[in-house]
Amino acid sequence: NISTDGRTGSLEGVQARSNFNETAFFYPELLTNADGDVIIAFTIPEALTKWKVMGLATTKDLKFGQFEKTLVTQKDLMIVPNAPRFFRENDKITFTAKVSNLTEKEMTGNAQLFLFDASTEKPIDDLCKNTGGIKTFTASKGQSAQVSWSIEIPEDVSAIKYKVAAKSGNFTDGEEMVIPVLNNRMLVTETLPSPIRSHQTKEFTFE
Repeated sequence: NISTDGRTGSLEGVQARSNFNETAFFYPELLTNADGDVIIAFTIPEALTKWKVMGLATTKDLKFGQFEKTLVTQKDLMIVPNAPRFFRENDKITFTAKVSNLTEKEMTGNAQLFLFDASTEKPIDDLCKNTGGIKTFTASKGQSAQVSWSIEIPEDVSAIKYKVAAKSGNFTDGEEMVIPVLNNRMLVTETLPSPIRSHQTKEFTFE
């Protein structure tokens, strides 16, 4: 039982969005009912973004119709991290996120960052020196606020999964994703020419 109430409670229990598929659905063949209606049921991915919806209908005698519309997926409280595409070992960075308020009232709440070893799912906040804890934010209606944490990227961790969470009253949001960690070691290839003629014996020393 993880408390998410009050300014001292952990936000670990906040459900995080993790399905960021770029295609929500694709149905290459749909049939109408007796009234000519097509009912489409699908679960939309969890990215907070704008989507393009396109439809095409054809008949056996090659008559066709089409449409194109847009829709937006959003929440009253949204936290969107400004995460890098990759980390590098021993990096010292400031991990930032934007908290947006789409309600008609001012929001005051908390945000928190969690870090995990992506291969084992074990928390590595101490290893990453993620000691910033819970951040307090205030966002006016229709406005956003920024929160940030200072972290360091350890060695010998191939990928890090982050989770950011925000809560204000009954409104919550979270996002989690895996970021690869690049190491600072380089593969060096050295070569030694070894010319030799037929019926010849030579000794080569490769330091």
